[in-house]
Amino acid sequence: MNRRMIVLVAILSIIMIASGCGSGGGSGRYTIPPEIPTPGTGTGGGGTGGTGETDIESLILSGWEDFKYGAYSSAINKFNQALISNNITDNQKYEAYNGLGWAQTKSTGAASAHGSFSQAVAGNSDAAFVGLAASLIQLGQRDGFSRALELLNKVGGKGLSDNTTTFATKYPVGVSNAEAHAMIAWCYFWTGNTTEAVRKINYARTIESAADSSVTQIFEALKKLDSDSFK
Repeated sequence: MNRRMIVLVAILSIIMIASGCGSGGGSGRYTIPPEIPTPGTGTGGGGTGGTGETDIESLILSGWEDFKYGAYSSAINKFNQALISNNITDNQKYEAYNGLGWAQTKSTGAASAHGSFSQAVAGNSDAAFVGLAASLIQLGQRDGFSRALELLNKVGGKGLSDNTTTFATKYPVGVSNAEAHAMIAWCYFWTGNTTEAVRKINYARTIESAADSSVTQIFEALKKLDSDSFK
């Protein structure tokens, strides 16, 4: 496997983490069909029908409920409805953008959610920090890894470079604490800090060590890229 393919495999692993398709060990993921219907939205969870919700807070909560059960199109519709409401507060706007970003990530990939997460991070949400970092990694731009590293080091106040930081969110977005620490290891590697990359991926592996986990996949990719450092 050549270097380019190794990189693509590891980035795919991170995309799968953000999209909720990874190993799921301890991540709180739900085992669900790709898209299921929700009452009031028509077949397939398309989200084009009436939701019966008009209150902004209710729309946001209902959007997260749809997200929880895999009705991502309906969730996107409800978060968008909240965002076009005239009386939405800044905090509600940030939460709606965060929900929209995760629903878009599950539906069409992290890169498609870049704009939503870019709006959501103003609310200082750990979930938004991780979501925007994942979208930057998927976009694959050179300066994106540095920006992703900055975002991941805002999580929990101390940042994910600190092993005492635990990534946990108000709503389960499908990314485990170990996976978040593995993501920052990947970013450290691509910003030239191999020492920190080794330290962080080894820490992530102490939390989630299954052979088929996303954490292990990222470790194996790093090992193939630098076998002297990653053992």
